[in-house]
Amino acid sequence: MTAKVIVLSGYGLNCEEETLHAFKYSGLNGDIVHINDLIDSPEMLDNYDILAIPGGFSYGDDTGSGNAFAQKMKLALMDDLKKFVERDTLVIGICNGCQILVNLGLVPALNAYGERDVAVTYNASARYQCRWIDIKIEHATSPWLKDIETLHIPVAHGEGRFMMDDSTLEDLKFNGQVAARYVNEGGHYADMAFPANPNGSTFDIAAMTDKSGRVLAIMPHPERGMFTWQRDDYAELKDQAQRDGVELSDDSDGIVIFKNAAAYFEMKMKKSA
Repeated sequence: MTAKVIVLSGYGLNCEEETLHAFKYSGLNGDIVHINDLIDSPEMLDNYDILAIPGGFSYGDDTGSGNAFAQKMKLALMDDLKKFVERDTLVIGICNGCQILVNLGLVPALNAYGERDVAVTYNASARYQCRWIDIKIEHATSPWLKDIETLHIPVAHGEGRFMMDDSTLEDLKFNGQVAARYVNEGGHYADMAFPANPNGSTFDIAAMTDKSGRVLAIMPHPERGMFTWQRDDYAELKDQAQRDGVELSDDSDGIVIFKNAAAYFEMKMKKSA
């Protein structure tokens, strides 16, 4: 029996279909559930092993990206979310979902789940950024990021800038909760330089986790870069493969995150067998 995924929808989240497809392509089963249906029946979380909050523009970003959706969840579901996270589950928030997890206080949760420690705010450019970027994985002990060194995936956001005070940043570094950082084409940290760091994020942070590593908040979109033909450099990769006489794989960087989630529960089932 495979693990089950619940992908939230509603009020402007708009990447639920491709997010669920990524999980199913990786061998998992799942459902798209409207947030109001989950609020009506929070016990349904007991039927799932993975919670995914996809990208989009919930509530039009009118009160800050992810804030209104997070407040709705916090008021109606916080106790249920804590119970879900505290058992051996996985949680991912992508782009708008990342902002929601941060506002909920599920990431980084330095002291307790539900306490907000960092902010995700307006890009330093004051412009919406939609481009392909490179990130280096820092927290490879997270189940989501196991055996991943780098990812070439897109960003698409107007508020993706992680900000925090110096002591919080030091805590994140010490705990290994900085999951990924933006790098330039040479593989060096962006050092806050645009466009390698597309939003001016502190310490070039592109993703972070809770202390367990099982809750991942990531601003770039792995579900939009899971197939080679989605990539911005697909033509070059295809031409090079033809010259080398090799077959170009359909799978690209982003899908590995979802396959890692499937592998995590496969390993759990083997251990319990």
